[in-house]
Amino acid sequence: MWTIAATERTKAPSSLVWEIYCDFDQWRQWDYGLALYKPEGPFATGTSGILKPVEGPELAFQLIHVEEGKCFVDRTPLGPEHAIIARHELTPLPDATQITHTIEIEGPESERIAQEMGFCKEELYETVSNLARYAERDPKAEETIA
Repeated sequence: MWTIAATERTKAPSSLVWEIYCDFDQWRQWDYGLALYKPEGPFATGTSGILKPVEGPELAFQLIHVEEGKCFVDRTPLGPEHAIIARHELTPLPDATQITHTIEIEGPESERIAQEMGFCKEELYETVSNLARYAERDPKAEETIA
């Protein structure tokens, strides 16, 4: 298994970051690597959907764990032997929220697959950092930060 993770803090409350996760049409505003992320049903465990990297094909995914307001995990199969597992976790802190995204690739030669797909820690950190700053620019965040 191959794994990378990135963590960032935001002054925005975790409830606001969760709202941003649930606004799928706006993901491109903070996740520049995804052109599309669309569950085909409720944002709940078991729901399937489609995602599309900016420079890649559409891929089917399934939400394998959703804990409203706290975390969600999706699984994207890459053929019979491999899958991408993406974990998105929110940890409330005093006056902040910690955002952690973890990407895992399951299967043989997972490091090679990660390299071929262009996964890197710097890009994941950029995504998490973009999300943190995006949340702080939301008018609802300004009310709680002030």
